[in-house]
Amino acid sequence: MKLPVARRLAFDGLRVVSGMCPAGRECFPLSFREELGLETEPVNGSISNPFAKILLVEDDERVRREVHKALDAQGFEVTCCGSVRDARIQLSSSHDLLVLDLGLPDGDGLDLCRSLRAAGQSVPILVLTARGRPEDRVGGLDVGADDYLVKPFFVPELIARIRSILRRTGQDPVPSAANCGALCVDSESRLATMAGQPLDLKPKEFELLLFLMRHPGRAWSREQLLDRVWGTSFDGGTRTVDLHVTRLRKRIEEDPGDPRYIRTVWGVGYRMTEDPEGSQA
Repeated sequence: MKLPVARRLAFDGLRVVSGMCPAGRECFPLSFREELGLETEPVNGSISNPFAKILLVEDDERVRREVHKALDAQGFEVTCCGSVRDARIQLSSSHDLLVLDLGLPDGDGLDLCRSLRAAGQSVPILVLTARGRPEDRVGGLDVGADDYLVKPFFVPELIARIRSILRRTGQDPVPSAANCGALCVDSESRLATMAGQPLDLKPKEFELLLFLMRHPGRAWSREQLLDRVWGTSFDGGTRTVDLHVTRLRKRIEEDPGDPRYIRTVWGVGYRMTEDPEGSQA
């Protein structure tokens, strides 16, 4: 049965579920997360604290790719691997959180969790697994996991649980709003303002602006912006991005023909400036 408010991505029996707008238009990976207050944004064009470093240990490549993309869209610094051996190598460096599958090709994630705790490593661990029996959940928590999420799962719930763990451990760096010069975007109120005056933005204009402001100074291709803002199931062309950028510039730029905020990167796409008062790139 086709769900009216969510799309399901079938990964060999695993469903990673992401949100859609009330009108049915695809909003993955941004708008459903915004409704749950799950956004991360830089302040004053830069990040006030380092974003949390997350190690994702998942052997299913497609699941790993989708979760990596979702976490990256939140601004987390994500490292991925698909085995116990590679996880041990990665854990030789510091991470703020470990997202751990249990059924790995060269061992059991529970054994890794147990050995980390026995060695005195306190890195927070969120188990992400298809093992959903009560005794499995209790066993995972008993060996040292900080949280336990069963597949299939909602992507926004995964991010919310990660944010909750980071808050408890003092690692959550997420500010409440993104600012760049006189431009401010607040994901909780879904309000964008220029010099304190509200901007009348359509939903996708708001989401595109929010995404760009979360990554100041970084160039994004049109294809990347389509994937991150409109979602992987959107079947429109890259001209969609150009049209939305044009409309945004009319609303936020003093001179849309000579933009200071959303700048064109020739041969690539667009980037949000870090300093709208600085010289043109």
